Amino acid sequence: MQYFTMGTWVLALSLGVAAAGTLVGLICIRQSTMSVTAKFRLVWLTAAAVCIGTIGTCMAVSVSMLSVGLPGGLIHYDLLQGAGPLALMPIAILAGLLIVGRTPKPLRLTGGALVIGLALSLTNYLAVYAMDVQGSITISPAITAGCTVAAVVVAFGLLWATRLRGTLPLIGVSVMYAAAVVGIRYLGLAGVSIHLDPAMPPPGGRDLFMAFIPIFAIGVGSLAIPITAVLVAPDRAGRLQPPPRQRRPRPTRPQRNMPESRGTRPPQRRIKEPVG
Repeated sequence: MQYFTMGTWVLALSLGVAAAGTLVGLICIRQSTMSVTAKFRLVWLTAAAVCIGTIGTCMAVSVSMLSVGLPGGLIHYDLLQGAGPLALMPIAILAGLLIVGRTPKPLRLTGGALVIGLALSLTNYLAVYAMDVQGSITISPAITAGCTVAAVVVAFGLLWATRLRGTLPLIGVSVMYAAAVVGIRYLGLAGVSIHLDPAMPPPGGRDLFMAFIPIFAIGVGSLAIPITAVLVAPDRAGRLQPPPRQRRPRPTRPQRNMPESRGTRPPQRRIKEPVG
C-alpha cells in the first residue's frame, strides 16, 4: 500500500485541516464557560463537537486517505458506510464534554476519554471497512488495539486541555491533536493488508477524490459560522452580564466626647462658709 501517491502536500493539508477545526472547537469550548445560561453553553459545546469531530478528525482523516493507493489496483469507497464517522465523532465528543462538565476531575476525564477514544478507534475501523478492492482486506488485531489505546490517551489530553484559556496554548494543543489523529490514522493503515485477486470482481463504490471535493468545500466553509459567532459573542455576553453590585454605605457611628487636654482643669464651685 502506498501512502503518498499524490505527494506529501496531502499530509500537510490533512494536518492543517485537523489543526484548524480543533482550534475553532477549543475556542468554542472556552466560550461556553462564559455563557450566562445552560442553553447557550450547550449550543457552544455542540458547535465545538462538530468542529473537532467532523472537521478536525473525520475530514482530516479523509484528506489523508486521498493519497492512499495500490501499486497494482484501485481503491474505491462505499460512501454510505464512510459517512458513519461523520455522525459518530461529533456525538462522541459532545458526550465526552458533557461528562467532563465545567470542572475537569480525574474520574470524569477518564470517562470522557474512554467515550471519545473508543469512537475515534471505531472511526478508523469504519474507514478501512468502507474500502473496496479487487481482493481481500485483513486488519491486524494488535495494531488495532494499539491504536485504541493511543486514541484514549489523545482524547484524555484533549479534554484536559479544555481548561486552558490562552490562545497560544490552544494553538499548541490543536497542532498536537492534529499530529496525533493523523499519526493514529497512518498507524492503523500499517496494520491493513490487501491481497489482490484478479479472479474477484472489480471494486464497486466510488472514487474518494471526486466525492470528497464538495464535502471538503462545505466543511471548511462551515468554519466561518462558529468563527463569526466567537467574534460577536464578547459584546453580546457583556450586555447580558448583570451590573456590578454597589456597596451600601456603612452607618456612621456617633462621635464620642473628646477628652479634655491636660492643661485645663474643670471650673471649681465655691462653697459658701456658714456665718456664725
